[in-house]
Amino acid sequence: MSKSRYSHYSHRRNNKFTPWIVFIAVFAILLSVMWFGWQIINGRPILSQIPTFSSVSGKTVTIGLRTAPKSLDIRTDDSDELQQALLENVYETLVNRDENNALKPGLAESWDISKNGLVYKFNLRHGVNFSNGVAMDSKAVLQSIKQGIVNRYPGYEALDNIKSIDNTDKYSITIELNSPDPLLLRRLAGRAGIVYDTGAFINYSNSAIGTGPFTVDSYKNGDSLVMRCNDRYWGTRPKLGGITLKYFKDDASLTEAMSNGSIQMAIPLEGKDNKRLASVKNVTLSKGKSTQIKFIAFNSSNNLSVSSEDWIRRGFCYSVDPKWAIDSDGNGGVPVGGPIDQLSPGYEDLTKILPFDKAQARRHFSYFSPRYFKTVVFLAPKENADLARKIADSISSTSYAKIDLQILDSKEVDKRIKERKYDLALTSINHTLDIDAFVNPNSPYAFQNSDSQKSYSDAMNSPNAAGYEANIKKYAKYLKNNAAAAWIYARNSVVAVKSNIEGYPKNMTDQLMPLRDLNVK
Repeated sequence: MSKSRYSHYSHRRNNKFTPWIVFIAVFAILLSVMWFGWQIINGRPILSQIPTFSSVSGKTVTIGLRTAPKSLDIRTDDSDELQQALLENVYETLVNRDENNALKPGLAESWDISKNGLVYKFNLRHGVNFSNGVAMDSKAVLQSIKQGIVNRYPGYEALDNIKSIDNTDKYSITIELNSPDPLLLRRLAGRAGIVYDTGAFINYSNSAIGTGPFTVDSYKNGDSLVMRCNDRYWGTRPKLGGITLKYFKDDASLTEAMSNGSIQMAIPLEGKDNKRLASVKNVTLSKGKSTQIKFIAFNSSNNLSVSSEDWIRRGFCYSVDPKWAIDSDGNGGVPVGGPIDQLSPGYEDLTKILPFDKAQARRHFSYFSPRYFKTVVFLAPKENADLARKIADSISSTSYAKIDLQILDSKEVDKRIKERKYDLALTSINHTLDIDAFVNPNSPYAFQNSDSQKSYSDAMNSPNAAGYEANIKKYAKYLKNNAAAAWIYARNSVVAVKSNIEGYPKNMTDQLMPLRDLNVK
């Protein structure tokens, strides 16, 4: 091809593509104009939507944790590890919980409840912005709750009782219920109470926009989460410029990191390395309370299981010494005699009902021949293997039953419990709102007892907190008197810190870890 012909061909080809290039450029410009226009119409600060990449300034602390969240999307991920990282740090809720699990104002500075317990009016704080500069108001609250209910996000199924929700003015939200729910405020102190900027365009799996004292700076899945101080925070600003959450494969690695100084605070999981952790120079091991209760579940709903017999369940309860369990747990704990822990409303000491007593265990088991027991299937997670063996030996020695102790991965234990393929299972419940586990027909721990079911119903239909607590105590006592399960102990919450660290949380740190007041002396 001659040079002139090639030049002519090239010119024609360029002319062919030029309209497409112009079209794409014009389309991009129009999209940009529309986006900027949408931002302006909706009162959204444009510059705040553009990310910044400056480094974290000021004092920083690195915290060692065990289980890394698989995603940062707290709307769809209901794990405790994600809540532990983001709740009250990046995201905030309408109602908050204090160090002792008591309710207090959050993004709602106050609320009013009608006498019949059906209407809740929340008065929102003024001057609160999301970390991108967008104002937090009643519209944001309304959209957040509706979005959660419509999309069936975890935690929002408990809001199905809502009859209507309205933003009566810019800083007021009114919720009307079909029937009383004395736990509504507590539900709104969890995921269902998070207020989102629902108009923000972000990838929730690795980003977050909230009203909390910190923002997400970077996230490396399975490894670390870096948070920086939120300069737009409405409340008392954090004392630190940034915090890094670093995740480790086991407690031993956590201890090693504390020893070499790469982390300044740690929250162990199993607690097996706690003694070595406490021996690290300039490290203090602080013990607090948690809402996690270790217990033995009985497969009472299966008529083919020995656990369906009331007298045998009582014998199992008499066979277990809480001291064994507490001593076997590196974190330690406190005995609980029922389904309610010391940090939850309605707690009452029920440890004197069906206490450890081998003579009583033998008496109860003696009504049945060893043949009746057949083989008792006892499930236990690997981390509690030693404790499970001790419990199995005690039951075997008092009942002469053959115990088939199956030490399994915790996920397999949970699976078998849901399938109801067991007689006994060592497991745990971990939240105040798990109180319905022994009455909800969809729960694997559901216990068929008319008295306990009526007390629970009376509690949930109470228009106020006092009525709820009085009836939930009756519910717990009925469950204990009928040996619905063998509740053993509430696990301690343990935090290890360097001597120059202050302002750290002590209670419930396995699920809630507010870090605004954390500081380096």
